[in-house]
Amino acid sequence: MPKQDCKYWEKCYQKNEAHLDKYNHPPKEDDCAATSTSEHENEKEAPKRKTPNPHLPETPAAEENSSSTLNNALTDGRTEIDTTELRAEVLGNIAGKNYMEILAKRIKFSVKSEYEELLSSNEFIRHKFLVEMPPDFYVFWKFACSLKKDNTGEQVLQYFETQVQLQLVGPFEFLAGRFHKAKIREPGDYLRHWRFYYDPPEFQTIFVRRDTGVHYGYWRDVPQEHDCLLIARNDATKGYKFEFIAGNAFEAFLYYIEKDYKTTPFTAGVVANIRKSLQKFINENEIKLEKLESLRKRRNAKVVAKTLHEAGIVVPLEHKTELGYRPLIISDLELKKILDLFVKAGATDDGTGSESIKAAVMEKLQPVATAANIAMDECDFGTALELGIDLFCSGRRELHSLVQSLLVPAYSLLKRPQFIAISKAHMEQRDKSLKLSIFELDKEMNA
Repeated sequence: MPKQDCKYWEKCYQKNEAHLDKYNHPPKEDDCAATSTSEHENEKEAPKRKTPNPHLPETPAAEENSSSTLNNALTDGRTEIDTTELRAEVLGNIAGKNYMEILAKRIKFSVKSEYEELLSSNEFIRHKFLVEMPPDFYVFWKFACSLKKDNTGEQVLQYFETQVQLQLVGPFEFLAGRFHKAKIREPGDYLRHWRFYYDPPEFQTIFVRRDTGVHYGYWRDVPQEHDCLLIARNDATKGYKFEFIAGNAFEAFLYYIEKDYKTTPFTAGVVANIRKSLQKFINENEIKLEKLESLRKRRNAKVVAKTLHEAGIVVPLEHKTELGYRPLIISDLELKKILDLFVKAGATDDGTGSESIKAAVMEKLQPVATAANIAMDECDFGTALELGIDLFCSGRRELHSLVQSLLVPAYSLLKRPQFIAISKAHMEQRDKSLKLSIFELDKEMNA
C-alpha cells in the first residue's frame, strides 16, 4: 500500500522513525550530496595532503611535476619500488641538473674571487700569514728592485739567489708576484710556508741561505706588532737556539754578507757593488733605521723568562704584585736532563717505538705541567707559555699534545690567537726538511 504524503511536507520536523515510515517526505539536500558522492567515490579519490619531510629540501612545483611523472613511469608494471633510491635520484638529478656539482663550482668561484681580491693589496700578507710587515720590510724590497731596474719581481728574487745565494722568501714572494700564479692552498699551508722545524710562532722567516738551514726572520712577541721589530737568526740543522742579529732588514742583509755568505774572488766584486748601492740608497732616501742594540735593550726590559731557545718570552707583568709570570718549579738545566732521556734511550726523531720512554718522561713532566696550569689559573699566563715553548724546542713529537695543552690556553688568555693557529698548523706537519716552500707542493703535485 503506497504511503501518504506528509501534510507538512518540507516543513515537517519529525524525526520519529514510525512517522517517517508511514508518510512520504521530500528528499533533503544532504541526502542528494551523499548520493552523488557515493556514485563517484570509485571514480576519483580526494587528494591527500602531503606531509613535508624536514630532512629533504622543498621541491618547486615544476620539479614536483617532473618527479610525479618519473614516479608514474617507473611504477608502471612494478609491484615494489625502492622509494628512497628513487627520491634520491629525482632530487639529485631533476631535469638533468647536478645541484651538488653546481654548488661546488659556486663555492670554488667565491674562494677564487676572494683570493684574487686579496692579491690586489698587502692585505694578502695579513690574511694568509696572520701578521703585518714593518716599514723597513717594504723599503728593503724597494732597494732590492732598484738593483735591477725594469726587472720583474721574479727576476729580482733570482738575482739575489744567484749572486749571493740568498732567498728572499715569504712576504717577499708575495711582493714579487709568485702567489698570483700559484694554486690556492689550505690556510695551514700558508702558515707553514718557510717555517723551519724549530721556529716558534713568534718568528717569521724572510731570508734563507739557499740549501741550508740558516734563516733570518722578524720576531714578534705579539702578533699585532709591525714596527721596530728585531730580526733573529737560526740554523735549523744545528738546533733550536735563536740569536738576535739586526734591528731591520738592511742590517740583517749586511750581517748575512759578512757572517753567513762565503765570498770568493769571483763574487767579491758583486758583493762590493751591492754594499755600495745599499749605502747610496739609504743616504739618498734619508732612511732612518732602528739599530739592533737599542731595540734589544728595549725588549730585554720586558722579557720575563729566557726559555731554551734563548730569545725569551714577553708577557704583561704587574711589577708590584708580579702577576703575569712565576718561574717553573724546575730549572732549565733540570728540564733539559728530563728531555735528554729520549736521547739516552735512543728514541727516534719521529717518536716511534718509544712508548715506555714517553711514559717515563711524562711521569717527570706531569708535576711541572700541573704547576704551570695552576699558575695560569691564577693569572700567571707566562709560566704555561714558557713550558710550552721549552717543550716545543725539544723537537719531540711525542710531546706535541702536551705542548698544545699549554700553548693554546696561554696564547688565548694573552689574546694572541694568531699564534694558536700558527702553532697548530706547524705541529700538524712539522718537517725537518729544508724544502719548506708552499711552491714545492705544486711541484710534487705536477711530478
